[in-house]
Amino acid sequence: MSSRPIRPAQAGFTLIEVMIATVIGVIVLTASTSLAMTTLQSLAGTQLRDGIDRNARFIGMSLTRDLQEAGVELDSKSTFGSLAVYGDTISILRVPYDPTEAQPYTLSVANFANGVCGLACVEIQTGGVAPGLASGDLALLQSQTVRRLIRVVAVSAVSGGYRVDFANTATLLNRAAGMPAITNPAATFVQRLATATYWLQGNQLMRATTLSSTGLPQGEILATGVQSIRVTLVFTDGHEAAFANGTDADATNNYDQIAAIRIRTVLQADRASPRVNGGILLTRSKEWYVVPRNLVYERNRIP
Repeated sequence: MSSRPIRPAQAGFTLIEVMIATVIGVIVLTASTSLAMTTLQSLAGTQLRDGIDRNARFIGMSLTRDLQEAGVELDSKSTFGSLAVYGDTISILRVPYDPTEAQPYTLSVANFANGVCGLACVEIQTGGVAPGLASGDLALLQSQTVRRLIRVVAVSAVSGGYRVDFANTATLLNRAAGMPAITNPAATFVQRLATATYWLQGNQLMRATTLSSTGLPQGEILATGVQSIRVTLVFTDGHEAAFANGTDADATNNYDQIAAIRIRTVLQADRASPRVNGGILLTRSKEWYVVPRNLVYERNRIP
């Protein structure tokens, strides 16, 4: 039997063909690797940006909710506002409902003239019912048109009503505090308030609804990764300022002229990635513009 001769087409690849195939393979492999790296980099960047956006949404929802409650049953006066800004701190006041409005209690004169029992003590009349006040509560002590904040220290029953002792401090939440001049106890009352206070502590945004024994906001961490926060008030004439002032000669920046609040923040990702932004921690700027509806209502309602 004779063997079949080998044809040129069955002789295998030539060196040139192998080199061309190798080059094409390298090109395809390089392109695939580059595409995979780009995809991983894009995915890492998306995850970091989504984390910042989730943080921003949570902060915005909390701020908007509290700001929309500013001034519930507590209209702002020129020198005393339900919304105040000082530095990076936002302070919000309202009258709480649980489920009905916190009751105002007028002063009792059963034991002391004008219902005043000391430098930081008043007596209130409640009709024999225990008042909705307790130690640690923030309250409003208003005598006619003069308003003061107080932090309740103790509430005790006495003949003719209840005795309310409070901390003897000059300011609380950047507002006037303590005992006002009382000449008409029938036009003076004590009423419990609710507060929500925001401020930056390191890179943590804090939120407080209570005050410490020293009168400072006492809260918990709302969000981390907040590099900076800048807050300005927007007044009815359109200008913005870092704070309101009801005691200067400018009537356009009084507390009762606040129309809105603008909050600008710089938020950072929870970690840095070597695939994103050259390994530098990713940051994004966020801004909220809130018009508290109760401030608008109080300003526009018919007296």
